[in-house]
Amino acid sequence: MKKLLLSAAVAVFFLTNVNAQSDSGDFTLAPQVGLNLSNYTSSENLNNRIRTAFNFGVVGEYYLNDRWSLRSGLFYDSKGTKIKESGEEYIDKLNYLAVPIHANWHFGSKRNWFLNFGPTLGFLLSAKADTPEGEFDVKDELESSFDIGLGVGIGYKFNVSENTELFIQYQGYNGFIDLFGLDEFSVFNATSAFNVGVIFQP
Repeated sequence: MKKLLLSAAVAVFFLTNVNAQSDSGDFTLAPQVGLNLSNYTSSENLNNRIRTAFNFGVVGEYYLNDRWSLRSGLFYDSKGTKIKESGEEYIDKLNYLAVPIHANWHFGSKRNWFLNFGPTLGFLLSAKADTPEGEFDVKDELESSFDIGLGVGIGYKFNVSENTELFIQYQGYNGFIDLFGLDEFSVFNATSAFNVGVIFQP
């Protein structure tokens, strides 16, 4: 009896994993939420530290086959940094509408692992400086209200049912657009994010 139950459990697990693999022409939607660790990168020492914030949004994914897919979506994406000067803390809060345009490679024997990469577009929603004197709008101080950079992420999917999966993901981003247009040096957005979400196949 124990052998029969074990065999049945293995069969169910195998079939669930096989059915969870997506084929050519399949489309999935994945709402997600995550923790952002954002900062500025520069050739100069800015005396800055990581700003902790969040992101949320949804990804749509179109499968070319069981290994490759194209993904895009819309995200509320928090960026910025913390700066400490003369014992006082200043926080730049830059919030973007982010649009990734990524290829996604699904690997592993059950295609549960995935690696995405490609450009990510960012459209500035708000820019505020949190200072000891209060919070101020600094949108006009930015060189551009548009950002573009390289996004790279890796994640793992857990099968829940035939059409539903949970996932965890690490996503990195490095911007290419100089934020402030200073003559002396350039400043760019950089983000590391840890995300969780649910994948649905309509």
